[in-house]
Amino acid sequence: MSRRMRHRRARRLGVATLTGAIVALALFGGTAGSAPRATTEVRLVTLPIANALPQQLGIRKGFFAQQGIELKTTTLQSGNDVVLALANNNGDIGYLGFVPMYIAVTSGISMTLVAASEVEGTTAADNWQNILVKGSSSIRTPRDLAGKTIAVNALKGVGEVMIKAAMEKLGVRPNAYRLTALPFPQMRSALNNGQVDAIWTPEPFLSQAINIDGARSVMAPGPVLGRYWPIGGYTARQAWRSANPALAQRFRNAMNRSLVYAQGHPAEIRAMLPAGTQNVRLPIWSPLVDRSKLQKLAEYTRKYDVITRMPNMRQLVPNSIASGLVLQGTVQAQRVLLRNEGRVVTRLNVGPYTFVVTDNSRTQNFMLKGPGVNRQTSVRGRGRSTWTLNLRRGTYRYWSSARPGVKKSFRVS
Repeated sequence: MSRRMRHRRARRLGVATLTGAIVALALFGGTAGSAPRATTEVRLVTLPIANALPQQLGIRKGFFAQQGIELKTTTLQSGNDVVLALANNNGDIGYLGFVPMYIAVTSGISMTLVAASEVEGTTAADNWQNILVKGSSSIRTPRDLAGKTIAVNALKGVGEVMIKAAMEKLGVRPNAYRLTALPFPQMRSALNNGQVDAIWTPEPFLSQAINIDGARSVMAPGPVLGRYWPIGGYTARQAWRSANPALAQRFRNAMNRSLVYAQGHPAEIRAMLPAGTQNVRLPIWSPLVDRSKLQKLAEYTRKYDVITRMPNMRQLVPNSIASGLVLQGTVQAQRVLLRNEGRVVTRLNVGPYTFVVTDNSRTQNFMLKGPGVNRQTSVRGRGRSTWTLNLRRGTYRYWSSARPGVKKSFRVS
């Protein structure tokens, strides 16, 4: 190799290494051992659902303490309640859905995202937030919900927008059914006593309704709209973030570490759940946001008159929040696949991605190798593995170790 070629290769590697370092700093800040500043209290307003558990796990693992943060948490019943708490200065950062964020910023309450959180699944079978009916109900399909009453945790919130958009996509008009507001903990009782015909509920209430009450899923609104649909995150008033930029960054560093750790250690999340609910369907936690899906969700929110104008997405989702896609890897009896929204991945841009690999085989596994990446699932094990990776320029290959001669690839540029 000539001196010029070696110089060019070193320069490319240097750029890739620098890019990886920048992404790592954007996601997680400094190293875990870096000395934190004096401890600062952050008032966190959150919701009573399993999706919010990574921040509690992050407290236990010391991620927030390492950033010099002591979290004081308050639990409310809906995203709209969280918005009101933040607007009235009864909290610094709130965990809530993107729809209440859109409502806030278009109503004069200036909000900005501080950290990402989770996305939904790919089907009703693997999703953690579905529309359920009683086991004895005659309702079998989304179309059967016409003329029925569906409980959501709040009107003009995430549930209303998601249900209306998904139902209309399946051919059911938004005025063909009725939505009513009930707190999540009250939904099972309301369904069982006939107060409502269906409930839109997340974990752990979803598994409790299915496993204890015999309820059935009839639709998962998120997966109808798209695989790995974004739902919520951690937001703050713009004024608070402007007054505390370093603290907001430290919170994001700790929260991102908590999300990635929780995704890689589901048993520790399950151990935090109430007895009898440890086998719930967990969400996919990722420090990345899919800005195209957030834009589409904003358009749905405007379409169904939950907001009167489109939100300023650049202000709501600042550049400090890393943008990236969630990719779907699957391991089947005879093949492995990597897809984005159902299409086989052949080319990607440089940057961070979350890989969700579902391994349904005890004889195959998923191996991924390329610049800076060497990951694999167990051959004998089954289940879901999630990796948040920074992809550099070059060719990445994936295959099963049981069939090393059959490899697929994609280019990153």
